Amino acid sequence: MTSGHSNRDNLISYMMILVLMGLFGLWMKGIHIESGRQQAGMIIFSLGFVMLSAYVIAQIVKTIKLPLITGYIFAGILAGPYVTGFLSMEMVDRLSLINDLALSFIALTAGGALKLSSISGQVKSIMLNIALMAVIVLGAVMLLIIHISPYFNFISGFNPVSLFIFAMLIGVICIARSPSSAIAVINECKAKGPFTGMVLAVTIVTDVLIIIIFTMALAAAKILMSGEGAIHITEISGLLVEITVSLLAGALLGWAISAYIDRIRHDFLLFLLFIAFGVARLSLWTSHIMEVQYDISLHLEPLLICMSAGFFVQNFSRSGSYFLESLERMSLPIYALFFSIAGASLNFNSLMLCWPLAVCIVILRMAGIFGGSWLAGTISHDPAVFNRNAWMTYITQAGVSIGLAQIVAKQFPEIGMHLNTVVLAIIAINQIIGPVTFKIALHRVGETGRR
Repeated sequence: MTSGHSNRDNLISYMMILVLMGLFGLWMKGIHIESGRQQAGMIIFSLGFVMLSAYVIAQIVKTIKLPLITGYIFAGILAGPYVTGFLSMEMVDRLSLINDLALSFIALTAGGALKLSSISGQVKSIMLNIALMAVIVLGAVMLLIIHISPYFNFISGFNPVSLFIFAMLIGVICIARSPSSAIAVINECKAKGPFTGMVLAVTIVTDVLIIIIFTMALAAAKILMSGEGAIHITEISGLLVEITVSLLAGALLGWAISAYIDRIRHDFLLFLLFIAFGVARLSLWTSHIMEVQYDISLHLEPLLICMSAGFFVQNFSRSGSYFLESLERMSLPIYALFFSIAGASLNFNSLMLCWPLAVCIVILRMAGIFGGSWLAGTISHDPAVFNRNAWMTYITQAGVSIGLAQIVAKQFPEIGMHLNTVVLAIIAINQIIGPVTFKIALHRVGETGRR
């Protein structure tokens, strides 16, 4: 009884705080901004205001047993250009620097959370999950789009080749997961155990493999669109080189981080933030130098570098536990900022335009994930409770999927605009539903609160 009254009182208090903050935010939004200095100050204020709002809304959704990440996303949606307009589209674009920092930080955490000793007995199950879910989801989504395309005006006019390419590329993008969402929910639930380890491994490895699979699909699409009979592997081999160099660079960075931890343990949190920010900037600088000075196209992937670095520190140094604990201590503000901005970036115009097709794809994708994960678990003789609930942890999608859709939009303008719209709508739905189902699954298998 006392606990129930306490939760109700907390909910009322947070709701009152949110209302007052909303009124204050509307007043601030009405202030006329003239100078560049005032604009910069307004952006900083808006960032802090949204971050505080995200924390308050997260506490509200927590009282009804929803994950904190749902509160962060909802705060971003409320503050974003499609609801209150507190954050304009221009301001959301300017905050992309926060995304670079947050994604690199989350990638470090994802690599650091992948401990070989905890998944050594699950390699067969992990590989089967990745393979079966990829094949089933890709095939199911492609067949769905091809068969129901006559019912949607914006794709019914595609010729057979364009429709096949459209369906294939959306199918590939639907394979992608969201390590950032997975890490956030796992940390919030303090989840640990064989199920959590398997889910994290499947999510991270899939996020690496999807880049290779997508590039192969893109190369095939170019061949089909151009009508050429020969298969050119230049782009695929170039991508494999970039991935290899990124992973090696990450291992070298991981060695440097572990050496720093061993010798200088103070100010470690600031050092990690510097690393997270520096990797994204340095990879862009390296790509520019290689292209301008040596006429070599070499794009290093910051997420792969950070994942590899975190993985190295966790599995090939003595500092793995301390490294991961340090990352988790400063995760709250970074997650709040990242997912709030992600919520503000969700394109609800896209969702309104093509929501029937997006809903059909989301439902079929969930069915494909369930079928693939259940079949993989059955073949691997995983516990029945794992097989029944694993699919709920693989629904979320985020940054990688958006990036892949934007690549298609540039490569194939005739289908790219429509594809980008559909993918953004799919992500909007999955990113709202996914964290909730993820938390439910962790509770059902009994691996929450173990840290």
